Amino acid sequence: EELEVEELDLEDYSCDVVDSDDEGGATQEVDMCGMCDQVIDGQYLTALDSKFHPTCFACVNCKNKIEPGQDFYERNDKPLCVECYYALYGYKCKVCTEYIKGQRLVWGDDAYHFQCVKCNSC
Repeated sequence: EELEVEELDLEDYSCDVVDSDDEGGATQEVDMCGMCDQVIDGQYLTALDSKFHPTCFACVNCKNKIEPGQDFYERNDKPLCVECYYALYGYKCKVCTEYIKGQRLVWGDDAYHFQCVKCNSC
């Protein structure tokens, strides 16, 4: 079988805190939280083209809060923390068993870090 190099086509995100009082204007629309669907009054996070209460923005798998500036992944328009993303969708290196972030070598059903692949004949 032939080795092939695969590049993960993933986009990671981070979120920002905004105060709803900063938006100003004579007419204000009511902001709804993208997680709990309740009205947002005060600070909120913007991420994934939605607004969230800072206490509501959490990984949909482990429910751990995602802090402002913390990286996360999007899956089906919902946030996943980095750890859960790799646990659910990542590839583990056949040699070191760590998750592979970035490029990987693939041989059959197995994936490898570049630095973990060693020649067995020399």
